[in-house]
Amino acid sequence: MKHSTHNAKSKIVLVTGGLGYLGSQLIRDIVALNSEITVRILDNLHSGDYQAIMNLPAKGTYEFIEGDILDPNVTRRALEGVSTVIHLAAIEHTPMSFDRSAWVEQVNHWGTVHLLEACLEAKVQRFIFTSTTAVYGPSNQLVNENEACFPQGIYAQTKRKAEAAITITSERGIQYTIFRLGVLYGLAPITRFTSFANRFAYLAGIGRPLSIFGDGKQKRSLTHVRNASEAICLALTHPNQTNSKTFNLVDENISVIRVANIIQSLSIETALHFTEQDIRTHLSFSANNHLLRTHGWQPKISLEHGLAELIAQFQNISILPNQSMKLD
Repeated sequence: MKHSTHNAKSKIVLVTGGLGYLGSQLIRDIVALNSEITVRILDNLHSGDYQAIMNLPAKGTYEFIEGDILDPNVTRRALEGVSTVIHLAAIEHTPMSFDRSAWVEQVNHWGTVHLLEACLEAKVQRFIFTSTTAVYGPSNQLVNENEACFPQGIYAQTKRKAEAAITITSERGIQYTIFRLGVLYGLAPITRFTSFANRFAYLAGIGRPLSIFGDGKQKRSLTHVRNASEAICLALTHPNQTNSKTFNLVDENISVIRVANIIQSLSIETALHFTEQDIRTHLSFSANNHLLRTHGWQPKISLEHGLAELIAQFQNISILPNQSMKLD
């Protein structure tokens, strides 16, 4: 990474959680968009990975601070000279989980509150935040950004509290854009396999059956990681169009069984395994992306292409049978 000294005209964008799944893609896309932007990354490496800052584009200027958004000294240093903050750092959870509630509350809610106060002190102009469509709660209908939110589970609840803190803070002079992301999937410099779509692609790639809860008709909002990054870049470059707005960042709403069937068409020998392990996974989540499309964004990577790209990563490996292996 290049070391740089900044003058008053330098444009520095801080990406918190920049070594994570979405962050690893975004820090590259920002530079591809404008190589004059200095990308400063703040990450505590709890869920990030050093590989995210390996083989960065040569034309880019990058700075890395290893630290936590809960540490005021760290955030004060990270915000020096920053014009825009893209806040990705969070403790991620499945929407209906209440595990580690106190920690999730501390990071996702209060971490955002403290970061906002530090931004005001540092005179940061813009704050771009990634939330989740899970803030709406389970729904069989497409929900719009102006509909009431009924978040269930500590992850969705803390993201909704963070959204509220951002809108309140905007009254004190900071501009904001909020993106409510669907379930991220797809290949990135750092790829996570905790979401069901990525997990399905992995299982198909190594020749194992896909586990489906219930009948699989429950819907999920899916967003390819590179489509998500492009939307955030759109907000970065078009502040007047996206300021003070909340967008559903969703490629499409699709049933779990349909995703499994697409993977079967891409990997013919893939079998399905149905289970009733957790009733909470039977709930549906669906969100309308019309508003973001009217602002010039549209998903460029299709579900079929995104899944095929992932499955292809495992094409040269054979998994030997293990008698103790259980289906999951």
